[in-house]
Amino acid sequence: MIPERVRRAVLLVMSALTLATLVLFVRGGITSATSSQPVLVAGVSQWGALARQLLGPDMKVVSLLVDPNADPHEHEATISDAANVSRAAYVVVNGAGYDTWLEQLTSLQGPQARVINVADLMGVATGQNPHLFYDPKAAIKMVTTLSSILERHGHYGDLARRTRVLLAQLGTVQRRVDVIRASCSNVPVAATEDVASYLLADAGLRIMTPERFRLAIGNGVDPSVQDLATALAQLHRHPAFLIDNVQTATPLTNELVATAESLHVPVIRVTETMIGTNYVSWIDGVIGQMESALRLKGCWR
Repeated sequence: MIPERVRRAVLLVMSALTLATLVLFVRGGITSATSSQPVLVAGVSQWGALARQLLGPDMKVVSLLVDPNADPHEHEATISDAANVSRAAYVVVNGAGYDTWLEQLTSLQGPQARVINVADLMGVATGQNPHLFYDPKAAIKMVTTLSSILERHGHYGDLARRTRVLLAQLGTVQRRVDVIRASCSNVPVAATEDVASYLLADAGLRIMTPERFRLAIGNGVDPSVQDLATALAQLHRHPAFLIDNVQTATPLTNELVATAESLHVPVIRVTETMIGTNYVSWIDGVIGQMESALRLKGCWR
């Protein structure tokens, strides 16, 4: 049997060779010529949506992970990804190991693109929860940083006004979260995995589902029988709601959802990849479902 550390090393080498090959294809002229309009590439659709609202018509924004039916953790770089990165003036990386393939593509393309790594902005390291797009504070930080960089490197139309408008909208989102924290601090909730944990923590809610269970589901492996039994038993204590990431659904998470529904525990179904094109509307929709469930619990009015 091949030792695990050797297997991982081989996979890393193969991945690097594949990415390098994609870059060589693009540099060799396989892709078609593009317009002179500046391009910003974002790995995840949430950061792309925020950039698009900030930049308006002044720059083309391309998001690479846009399919809500696909698991972003399983994405592998394509020739199209490499082509988009090759002509990018700016690249927004989620970081923390979520889109390492994009970081590698950007590095292989050379230093021409200015890179914003959201995890670095928030002090989140690889191995920690990478789902920063569920953190309104991270969204505010990303928009503020991108606007500042754009201002330093060239004027883009009505950038100052669009920045004020977008930050005001995100500020309203953050205030909704702050109200939940003030009214419902430490109220227990359940989660199939940690996709929305930043939002839940910011709202002061307590995730009762075992961390080992959530990490196992997030990493695509089966949790232990004991952790599954604990997660199921906790639903009988009637948490305010269960957050379920439908993009990582398994028979075990479906069992949790079915149990919650049988106990009349509200189920909030979320995705990692944003549905729609407006970040504020997307996250407002999730917060609205949280408010409705907490209202039933009696802690929020």
